[in-house]
Amino acid sequence: MNLLITGFYKDKLMKIFSWGIYLFVNLIFCIKYNPASEVKVLYLLIAYPLLVWSIFKLTQYKDIRKSSYFFIFVAAFILLLAFLLMHYIDKYTVDVDRWSALAFWSENLKNGVFPYGTPTHKGGYASPYPVWQLFHFPFHLLGDTGYGQLFCLFIFFVFLYFNRKRLAGGAFILLLALSPGFWWEMSVRSDLLCNMLLVYMFLSSMFYYQLWSKHLYWTAIVTGLFLCTKMLVAMPLFLFVFPHFLRLATKKKICFALLVVAGVVVPFIPFLFGGHGILNHPEYNPMFQQTRQGNMWIVMALFVLIVFASLRWKTMRNYFFLSGLFLFLLIASVGIEITLSNDIYYTLFGDEFDISYFNVSIPFFLFCITKK
Repeated sequence: MNLLITGFYKDKLMKIFSWGIYLFVNLIFCIKYNPASEVKVLYLLIAYPLLVWSIFKLTQYKDIRKSSYFFIFVAAFILLLAFLLMHYIDKYTVDVDRWSALAFWSENLKNGVFPYGTPTHKGGYASPYPVWQLFHFPFHLLGDTGYGQLFCLFIFFVFLYFNRKRLAGGAFILLLALSPGFWWEMSVRSDLLCNMLLVYMFLSSMFYYQLWSKHLYWTAIVTGLFLCTKMLVAMPLFLFVFPHFLRLATKKKICFALLVVAGVVVPFIPFLFGGHGILNHPEYNPMFQQTRQGNMWIVMALFVLIVFASLRWKTMRNYFFLSGLFLFLLIASVGIEITLSNDIYYTLFGDEFDISYFNVSIPFFLFCITKK
Protein backbone atom coordinates (compact mmCIF):
# COMPACT_ATOMS: atom_id res chain seq x y z
CA MET A 1 0.00 0.00 0.00
CA ASN A 2 2.83 2.40 0.87
CA LEU A 3 4.37 1.74 -2.56
CA LEU A 4 1.06 2.52 -4.25
CA ILE A 5 0.70 5.77 -2.30
CA THR A 6 4.30 6.76 -3.08
CA GLY A 7 3.74 6.02 -6.78
CA PHE A 8 0.53 8.05 -6.76
CA TYR A 9 2.23 11.11 -5.30
CA LYS A 10 5.18 10.78 -7.68
CA ASP A 11 2.77 10.76 -10.62
CA LYS A 12 0.98 13.80 -9.19
CA LEU A 13 4.26 15.67 -8.74
CA MET A 14 5.39 14.84 -12.28
CA LYS A 15 2.07 16.06 -13.63
CA ILE A 16 2.22 19.32 -11.65
CA PHE A 17 5.84 19.90 -12.68
CA SER A 18 4.98 19.17 -16.32
CA TRP A 19 2.15 21.71 -16.20
CA GLY A 20 4.57 24.24 -14.71
CA ILE A 21 7.18 23.84 -17.46
CA TYR A 22 4.55 23.82 -20.21
CA LEU A 23 3.17 27.15 -18.95
CA PHE A 24 6.64 28.58 -18.28
CA VAL A 25 7.91 27.88 -21.81
CA ASN A 26 4.81 29.30 -23.45
CA LEU A 27 4.79 32.36 -21.21
CA ILE A 28 8.32 33.13 -22.43
CA PHE A 29 6.97 33.15 -25.99
CA CYS A 30 4.02 35.33 -24.91
CA ILE A 31 6.38 37.87 -23.35
CA LYS A 32 9.00 37.92 -26.10
CA TYR A 33 6.56 38.04 -29.01
CA ASN A 34 3.84 40.12 -27.37
CA PRO A 35 2.20 41.91 -30.34
CA ALA A 36 0.70 44.68 -28.20
CA SER A 37 3.22 46.69 -26.19
CA GLU A 38 0.44 48.17 -24.04
CA VAL A 39 -0.28 44.71 -22.64
CA LYS A 40 1.86 44.49 -19.53
CA VAL A 41 3.90 41.41 -18.64
CA LEU A 42 1.91 40.96 -15.44
CA TYR A 43 -1.30 40.69 -17.45
CA LEU A 44 0.25 37.97 -19.62
CA LEU A 45 1.46 36.06 -16.57
CA ILE A 46 -2.12 35.93 -15.33
CA ALA A 47 -4.12 35.85 -18.56
CA TYR A 48 -2.37 33.03 -20.43
CA PRO A 49 -2.47 30.36 -17.67
CA LEU A 50 -6.06 31.37 -16.88
CA LEU A 51 -7.06 31.07 -20.55
CA VAL A 52 -5.41 27.66 -20.97
CA TRP A 53 -6.86 26.30 -17.74
CA SER A 54 -10.35 27.61 -18.56
CA ILE A 55 -10.40 26.04 -22.03
CA PHE A 56 -8.90 22.82 -20.67
CA LYS A 57 -11.60 22.53 -18.01
CA LEU A 58 -14.39 23.67 -20.33
CA THR A 59 -13.60 20.94 -22.86
CA GLN A 60 -13.57 18.45 -20.01
CA TYR A 61 -17.27 19.14 -19.50
CA LYS A 62 -19.38 16.17 -20.66
CA ASP A 63 -16.18 14.47 -21.84
CA ILE A 64 -15.87 16.61 -24.97
CA ARG A 65 -12.15 15.85 -25.21
CA LYS A 66 -12.82 12.12 -25.37
CA SER A 67 -14.81 12.49 -28.58
CA SER A 68 -13.14 11.33 -31.80
CA TYR A 69 -14.85 14.21 -33.57
CA PHE A 70 -13.19 16.69 -31.21
CA PHE A 71 -9.76 15.22 -31.92
CA ILE A 72 -10.30 15.24 -35.68
CA PHE A 73 -11.63 18.81 -35.58
CA VAL A 74 -8.64 20.16 -33.62
CA ALA A 75 -6.16 18.20 -35.78
CA ALA A 76 -7.76 19.52 -38.98
CA PHE A 77 -7.78 23.06 -37.58
CA ILE A 78 -4.07 22.87 -36.73
CA LEU A 79 -3.09 21.46 -40.12
CA LEU A 80 -5.21 24.00 -42.01
CA LEU A 81 -3.90 26.97 -40.02
CA ALA A 82 -0.31 25.72 -40.33
CA PHE A 83 -0.81 25.43 -44.11
CA LEU A 84 -2.22 28.96 -44.32
CA LEU A 85 0.61 30.40 -42.22
CA MET A 86 3.12 28.70 -44.48
CA HIS A 87 1.60 30.29 -47.56
CA TYR A 88 0.72 33.76 -46.24
CA ILE A 89 3.93 34.53 -44.34
CA ASP A 90 6.78 35.49 -46.65
CA LYS A 91 9.54 33.11 -45.62
CA TYR A 92 12.26 35.56 -46.64
CA THR A 93 10.98 38.06 -44.08
CA VAL A 94 11.28 35.54 -41.24
CA ASP A 95 14.20 36.23 -38.92
CA VAL A 96 14.88 32.49 -38.53
CA ASP A 97 16.85 30.50 -41.09
CA ARG A 98 15.85 26.93 -40.30
CA TRP A 99 13.69 26.70 -43.40
CA SER A 100 16.44 27.99 -45.70
CA ALA A 101 18.99 25.67 -44.09
CA LEU A 102 16.84 22.84 -45.46
CA ALA A 103 15.70 24.45 -48.71
CA PHE A 104 19.06 25.81 -49.91
CA TRP A 105 20.77 22.52 -49.02
CA SER A 106 18.21 20.61 -51.07
CA GLU A 107 18.46 23.04 -53.98
CA ASN A 108 22.23 22.56 -54.12
CA LEU A 109 21.88 18.80 -53.97
CA LYS A 110 19.37 18.91 -56.83
CA ASN A 111 21.80 20.96 -58.92
CA GLY A 112 24.79 18.74 -58.18
CA VAL A 113 26.47 21.32 -55.91
CA PHE A 114 28.02 20.33 -52.58
CA PRO A 115 25.11 21.11 -50.22
CA TYR A 116 26.93 22.09 -47.03
CA GLY A 117 28.68 25.45 -47.01
CA THR A 118 26.04 27.53 -48.77
CA PRO A 119 24.82 30.37 -46.52
CA THR A 120 21.16 30.51 -45.54
CA HIS A 121 19.04 33.59 -46.24
CA LYS A 122 20.34 35.00 -42.92
CA GLY A 123 23.98 34.28 -43.69
CA GLY A 124 24.41 31.26 -41.43
CA TYR A 125 25.14 27.65 -42.31
CA ALA A 126 22.94 24.55 -42.24
CA SER A 127 23.17 22.66 -38.94
CA PRO A 128 20.91 19.62 -39.53
CA TYR A 129 22.71 16.32 -40.07
CA PRO A 130 22.37 14.49 -43.43
CA VAL A 131 19.40 12.21 -42.61
CA TRP A 132 17.22 15.18 -41.66
CA GLN A 133 18.33 17.07 -44.75
CA LEU A 134 17.64 14.08 -47.00
CA PHE A 135 14.25 13.54 -45.33
CA HIS A 136 13.21 17.01 -46.56
CA PHE A 137 14.69 16.64 -50.04
CA PRO A 138 11.54 15.02 -51.59
CA PHE A 139 9.40 17.83 -50.17
CA HIS A 140 11.70 20.38 -51.78
CA LEU A 141 11.17 18.60 -55.10
CA LEU A 142 7.42 18.89 -54.48
CA GLY A 143 7.83 22.65 -54.16
CA ASP A 144 8.53 23.46 -50.50
CA THR A 145 10.45 21.83 -47.66
CA GLY A 146 7.70 23.21 -45.41
CA TYR A 147 5.50 20.37 -46.64
CA GLY A 148 7.76 18.12 -44.58
CA GLN A 149 6.55 19.93 -41.49
CA LEU A 150 2.91 19.33 -42.42
CA PHE A 151 3.69 15.70 -43.17
CA CYS A 152 5.28 15.20 -39.74
CA LEU A 153 2.28 16.81 -38.05
CA PHE A 154 -0.15 14.64 -39.99
CA ILE A 155 1.72 11.43 -39.11
CA PHE A 156 1.92 12.51 -35.48
CA PHE A 157 -1.82 13.20 -35.29
CA VAL A 158 -2.59 9.82 -36.85
CA PHE A 159 -0.33 8.19 -34.27
CA LEU A 160 -2.06 10.04 -31.43
CA TYR A 161 -5.49 9.12 -32.77
CA PHE A 162 -4.79 5.40 -32.91
CA ASN A 163 -3.26 5.47 -29.43
CA ARG A 164 -5.85 7.74 -27.83
CA LYS A 165 -6.96 4.94 -25.47
CA ARG A 166 -3.49 4.92 -23.94
CA LEU A 167 -3.44 8.65 -23.23
CA ALA A 168 -5.92 11.50 -23.44
CA GLY A 169 -5.28 12.33 -27.09
CA GLY A 170 -7.87 15.09 -27.13
CA ALA A 171 -6.19 16.84 -24.19
CA PHE A 172 -2.74 16.40 -25.76
CA ILE A 173 -3.68 17.92 -29.08
CA LEU A 174 -5.67 20.70 -27.39
CA LEU A 175 -2.67 21.78 -25.29
CA LEU A 176 -0.53 21.67 -28.41
CA ALA A 177 -2.99 24.00 -30.15
CA LEU A 178 -2.95 26.34 -27.12
CA SER A 179 0.85 26.61 -27.18
CA PRO A 180 2.30 29.89 -28.54
CA GLY A 181 5.63 28.06 -28.83
CA PHE A 182 4.04 25.57 -31.20
CA TRP A 183 2.54 28.31 -33.36
CA TRP A 184 5.87 30.10 -33.44
CA GLU A 185 7.35 26.90 -34.92
CA MET A 186 4.63 26.85 -37.58
CA SER A 187 4.93 30.55 -38.38
CA VAL A 188 8.69 30.57 -38.98
CA ARG A 189 8.75 27.10 -40.64
CA SER A 190 10.98 25.70 -37.92
CA ASP A 191 11.68 21.98 -38.22
CA LEU A 192 12.94 21.62 -34.63
CA LEU A 193 9.73 20.50 -32.93
CA CYS A 194 8.69 18.18 -35.77
CA ASN A 195 12.01 16.36 -35.47
CA MET A 196 11.27 15.69 -31.80
CA LEU A 197 7.68 14.65 -32.55
CA LEU A 198 9.02 11.86 -34.76
CA VAL A 199 11.39 10.80 -31.98
CA TYR A 200 8.45 10.89 -29.56
CA MET A 201 6.49 8.51 -31.81
CA PHE A 202 9.44 6.16 -32.14
CA LEU A 203 10.00 6.02 -28.39
CA SER A 204 6.30 5.64 -27.63
CA SER A 205 6.24 2.67 -29.99
CA MET A 206 8.95 1.05 -27.89
CA PHE A 207 6.43 0.87 -25.05
CA TYR A 208 3.20 0.36 -26.98
CA TYR A 209 4.38 -2.27 -29.47
CA GLN A 210 7.47 -3.77 -27.75
CA LEU A 211 9.67 -2.96 -30.74
CA TRP A 212 12.83 -3.51 -28.70
CA SER A 213 12.12 -7.18 -28.11
CA LYS A 214 10.39 -7.85 -31.43
CA HIS A 215 12.61 -5.88 -33.83
CA LEU A 216 15.89 -5.27 -32.03
CA TYR A 217 18.12 -4.72 -35.06
CA TRP A 218 15.62 -2.52 -36.87
CA THR A 219 15.44 -0.50 -33.67
CA ALA A 220 19.22 -0.11 -33.78
CA ILE A 221 19.17 1.13 -37.39
CA VAL A 222 16.36 3.62 -36.75
CA THR A 223 18.11 4.83 -33.59
CA GLY A 224 21.26 5.50 -35.60
CA LEU A 225 19.30 7.33 -38.30
CA PHE A 226 17.60 9.52 -35.70
CA LEU A 227 21.00 10.35 -34.22
CA CYS A 228 21.91 11.57 -37.69
CA THR A 229 19.15 14.21 -37.68
CA LYS A 230 19.85 16.62 -34.81
CA MET A 231 22.03 16.47 -31.73
CA LEU A 232 19.28 16.95 -29.12
CA VAL A 233 17.55 13.66 -29.98
CA ALA A 234 20.48 11.85 -28.34
CA MET A 235 19.16 12.61 -24.85
CA PRO A 236 15.79 10.80 -24.94
CA LEU A 237 17.23 8.04 -27.14
CA PHE A 238 20.10 7.37 -24.70
CA LEU A 239 17.76 7.34 -21.70
CA PHE A 240 15.76 4.53 -23.27
CA VAL A 241 18.43 2.55 -25.08
CA PHE A 242 21.21 2.45 -22.49
CA PRO A 243 19.52 0.34 -19.75
CA HIS A 244 18.08 -2.04 -22.35
CA PHE A 245 21.44 -2.28 -24.09
CA LEU A 246 23.17 -3.33 -20.86
CA ARG A 247 20.83 -6.31 -20.53
CA LEU A 248 21.64 -7.69 -23.99
CA ALA A 249 23.92 -10.67 -24.54
CA THR A 250 27.43 -9.78 -25.71
CA LYS A 251 26.85 -10.82 -29.32
CA LYS A 252 23.66 -8.76 -29.54
CA LYS A 253 25.39 -5.79 -27.93
CA ILE A 254 28.07 -5.82 -30.63
CA CYS A 255 25.54 -6.15 -33.47
CA PHE A 256 23.31 -3.45 -32.00
CA ALA A 257 26.20 -1.02 -31.51
CA LEU A 258 27.54 -1.60 -35.03
CA LEU A 259 24.11 -0.98 -36.56
CA VAL A 260 23.65 2.24 -34.57
CA VAL A 261 27.10 3.47 -35.67
CA ALA A 262 26.28 2.56 -39.28
CA GLY A 263 23.01 4.49 -39.08
CA VAL A 264 24.93 7.57 -37.95
CA VAL A 265 28.10 7.34 -40.03
CA VAL A 266 26.97 6.00 -43.43
CA PRO A 267 24.73 9.03 -44.29
CA PHE A 268 27.65 11.32 -43.39
CA ILE A 269 30.23 9.62 -45.65
CA PRO A 270 29.41 11.47 -48.92
CA PHE A 271 29.86 14.80 -47.15
CA LEU A 272 32.98 14.16 -45.07
CA PHE A 273 35.89 14.21 -47.52
CA GLY A 274 37.14 16.17 -50.49
CA GLY A 275 37.84 19.82 -51.06
CA HIS A 276 34.41 20.89 -49.83
CA GLY A 277 34.05 18.11 -47.22
CA ILE A 278 32.89 19.12 -43.76
CA LEU A 279 36.01 17.61 -42.16
CA ASN A 280 38.10 20.21 -44.00
CA HIS A 281 35.71 23.09 -43.28
CA PRO A 282 34.88 23.42 -39.57
CA GLU A 283 33.14 26.73 -40.26
CA TYR A 284 30.17 24.93 -41.80
CA ASN A 285 30.56 21.49 -40.21
CA PRO A 286 27.04 20.72 -38.87
CA MET A 287 28.49 18.90 -35.85
CA PHE A 288 30.23 22.12 -34.80
CA GLN A 289 27.20 24.21 -35.71
CA GLN A 290 25.06 22.28 -33.22
CA THR A 291 27.59 22.47 -30.38
CA ARG A 292 28.50 26.16 -30.48
CA GLN A 293 26.69 27.03 -27.25
CA GLY A 294 26.74 25.40 -23.86
CA ASN A 295 29.24 24.91 -21.07
CA MET A 296 31.32 21.74 -21.34
CA TRP A 297 31.26 21.16 -17.56
CA ILE A 298 27.49 21.51 -17.39
CA VAL A 299 27.08 19.12 -20.30
CA MET A 300 29.36 16.58 -18.59
CA ALA A 301 27.43 16.91 -15.32
CA LEU A 302 24.14 16.42 -17.14
CA PHE A 303 25.57 13.37 -18.91
CA VAL A 304 26.47 11.77 -15.56
CA LEU A 305 22.95 12.49 -14.28
CA ILE A 306 21.43 11.04 -17.46
CA VAL A 307 23.43 7.83 -17.10
CA PHE A 308 22.26 7.50 -13.51
CA ALA A 309 18.64 8.36 -14.39
CA SER A 310 18.60 5.88 -17.28
CA LEU A 311 19.22 3.08 -14.76
CA ARG A 312 16.50 4.27 -12.39
CA TRP A 313 13.33 4.92 -14.37
CA LYS A 314 10.64 2.24 -14.12
CA THR A 315 7.55 3.41 -15.98
CA MET A 316 6.78 5.13 -19.26
CA ARG A 317 5.74 8.27 -17.39
CA ASN A 318 9.04 8.27 -15.45
CA TYR A 319 10.94 7.92 -18.68
CA PHE A 320 9.10 10.65 -20.61
CA PHE A 321 9.28 13.03 -17.67
CA LEU A 322 13.05 12.56 -17.39
CA SER A 323 13.46 13.01 -21.14
CA GLY A 324 11.61 16.32 -21.06
CA LEU A 325 13.36 17.43 -17.88
CA PHE A 326 16.91 16.86 -19.16
CA LEU A 327 16.15 18.56 -22.46
CA PHE A 328 14.69 21.52 -20.56
CA LEU A 329 17.65 21.71 -18.17
CA LEU A 330 20.19 21.63 -21.01
CA ILE A 331 18.54 24.57 -22.78
CA ALA A 332 17.95 26.41 -19.49
CA SER A 333 21.65 26.07 -18.58
CA VAL A 334 22.58 27.94 -21.77
CA GLY A 335 20.08 30.68 -20.94
CA ILE A 336 21.36 30.97 -17.36
CA GLU A 337 24.97 31.20 -18.54
CA ILE A 338 24.11 34.01 -20.97
CA THR A 339 22.10 35.79 -18.26
CA LEU A 340 25.00 35.68 -15.80
CA SER A 341 27.25 37.29 -18.42
CA ASN A 342 24.67 39.93 -19.38
CA ASP A 343 21.15 40.29 -17.95
CA ILE A 344 17.74 38.65 -18.23
CA TYR A 345 16.46 41.24 -20.73
CA TYR A 346 19.35 40.50 -23.09
CA THR A 347 18.77 36.76 -22.75
CA LEU A 348 15.08 37.01 -23.49
CA PHE A 349 15.04 39.67 -26.20
CA GLY A 350 18.53 39.39 -27.66
CA ASP A 351 19.64 37.10 -30.50
CA GLU A 352 22.21 35.03 -28.61
CA PHE A 353 19.75 32.73 -26.82
CA ASP A 354 17.17 30.88 -28.91
CA ILE A 355 14.16 30.21 -26.66
CA SER A 356 12.59 27.96 -29.30
CA TYR A 357 14.87 25.11 -28.20
CA PHE A 358 12.66 24.82 -25.12
CA ASN A 359 9.94 23.48 -27.44
CA VAL A 360 11.72 20.13 -27.83
CA SER A 361 10.74 19.23 -24.25
CA ILE A 362 7.04 20.02 -24.68
CA PRO A 363 5.86 16.68 -26.22
CA PHE A 364 7.30 14.72 -23.30
CA PHE A 365 5.67 16.95 -20.70
CA LEU A 366 2.34 16.83 -22.56
CA PHE A 367 2.51 13.05 -22.28
CA CYS A 368 2.95 13.34 -18.50
CA ILE A 369 -0.02 15.71 -18.30
CA THR A 370 -2.38 13.65 -20.44
CA LYS A 371 -1.40 10.04 -19.71
CA LYS A 372 -4.38 8.13 -18.34
